Amino acid sequence: MSGYIPILFFFVQIAVAQPDSLVKYFSTNIMRTNVLKGKPEKSVDKKEAHFKAVYYPSGELKSIEFLPANWDKKKRKKTKSPGRVTLYYLKWNPKTQELLEGLTRREARAWPHYKAIVDDQGLVREVDYVSRNGKTQWTFYMKWDDYGKSKEYDIEFHSKKDLSQLNKELFSPDMSMVRPGWISRYKIEENGVPKSVEVMDRLENLYYFYQFNYSKRKLQSQYFTADSTLIGSHTVKFNQKRKPIRIAYYNKNGVMKNAIEYEYPKDAKMIVSQLNSKNQVIQRTLIPKKGDKK
Repeated sequence: MSGYIPILFFFVQIAVAQPDSLVKYFSTNIMRTNVLKGKPEKSVDKKEAHFKAVYYPSGELKSIEFLPANWDKKKRKKTKSPGRVTLYYLKWNPKTQELLEGLTRREARAWPHYKAIVDDQGLVREVDYVSRNGKTQWTFYMKWDDYGKSKEYDIEFHSKKDLSQLNKELFSPDMSMVRPGWISRYKIEENGVPKSVEVMDRLENLYYFYQFNYSKRKLQSQYFTADSTLIGSHTVKFNQKRKPIRIAYYNKNGVMKNAIEYEYPKDAKMIVSQLNSKNQVIQRTLIPKKGDKK
């Protein structure tokens, strides 16, 4: 794809000293943490899209400006809000605040994509997921403190969805339905993993919520109604590469209802096994690698 404007705002450097500030230039394919730390790279092609970051003498980030590629300067419209810029990407990871595989605005029209609004501090403010037909399916609203850290974010849904289809590890099909206008509020740990999710409407009427507990290779997810009644739970076991290998679902009394196991052979994307309440395999499905006609 042309006009590659990848990932998050963080940077690569060529520095210029000024009496009261330090200016550094970063490419667009680095994690935002590198910008906050001012971590440099060897060189930046200023003819291509890049970021200009200004730091206080103390090293604290003062502002950040997106500079489009030479060929894109006359095509890109100015943002309505001063200090904000709209960018387009194929992938978005809210855990690390990374936007990956950048697109031009024209390219984005042909792909399901993420439309991101970034402020002058290099922080993601909003991220829309836009389907191939141009309709916004849901919107991430990021919340930041004065130190550029996030402990919470919201996702507003614009159509009926199932949270378990968005994240099979966190959510159960038994309790994951959301309607247009509903919001899922994520409260996250310092490492970016969710510790709880509340599902509510725009008036913040709570419908249900999740709580999560983590160990080295295991996740426990519990789900409750608004009055804190336990509905059920599931556990997720991971391999060394942090890929799920087993998800087991339990009722409110802790009795297993069913389970799903995942294998990752070299000649296929994965093998998915469905197990019943007696832990017996009732179905196995081989999912081929992308492009494999078998």
